[in-house]
This record gives sequence, structure tokens and C-alpha cells, in this order.
Amino acid sequence: MTFFSIIAVFFSLTAFAQTNVSIDVTLSPSGSFQASTTNIKGQLKQTGDTIQGDKFSILIKTFKTGIELRDEHFAKHLNADTHPKAILTQFRGQNGKATATLEVNGVSLPVDIKYQTQEGVVKATFVVKPSDFKLSKAQYLGVGVNDLVTVNVEVPLK
Repeated sequence: MTFFSIIAVFFSLTAFAQTNVSIDVTLSPSGSFQASTTNIKGQLKQTGDTIQGDKFSILIKTFKTGIELRDEHFAKHLNADTHPKAILTQFRGQNGKATATLEVNGVSLPVDIKYQTQEGVVKATFVVKPSDFKLSKAQYLGVGVNDLVTVNVEVPLK
């Protein structure tokens, strides 16, 4: 429920492969869920062994968790009315490691990303801490979200 729009910020759709962004959220005391979307604007390009993209954005309200009420809580927790987009800028990668700047809730921070390419698709993963983006602890009916979430992205290279 917290910081899921993060990766969403990565990539665009192409005619050959579907972009998929999912955020793995662990709940406390137990449980988990995934928030996902395919609605991303931006693209990654490969030049030699370097992969880069200048700006990726996603509307936070396009994330779906499988439960409508949780979707609403997710968007509200990420302050989607005030900051409707998650934005990733300056993605620069080489040899399976990349850096970028992620903006969520009006806060911009650097993120370290691990990725691999396979048949023209980039599979990227990174971990973020929602509290670093000034997001309050998410909790509903005694169940809370752990303060680390994993973002997974599959994006075709242009």
C-alpha cells in the first residue's frame, strides 16, 4: 500500500512485448499482496552495453491490487490526489546494475537497480523504503505494511 508507484515509472509499451510493473508488499503481522500496472510512459534504449532512459512516469491510481478498497487505500496512502504521478528519471545502467532518481510524494531520491536483459526485455528489480519518501506507515484494521517494498519491472527495449 505504500510505495508502489515507484517502479511504475519505468517504461513504455511496444507492439511486441507488454510492460509489466509489480510491487511486492509484505504485511505485518502476516500476509502480502502485489500492486501492478501496465500504464507507463517512457522508454529504455540500449546502446552497446549501456541501457538508459530519461524519464518514465505512471499515474499512481492505475495500480491494481486485486481488491478495490485496497486500490483506494493504496492511492490515498501515496497521496495520489496531491502527487498523482511517480516519476523515474536518469535511468543509467551497465552490466546488470543501474541508478536512477525516483520521485514519489514530491520527494526525489536516488535508487539502485539490478537488472538483466533477455530477448529484448529488461527485467529490473529494486527495493525502496516508503518512509524515506515521507509516506506515513500504512495500516488498516490492525494490519500494516512493512517499510520495505520490492519493485519488479519487465520492459521491452526500444
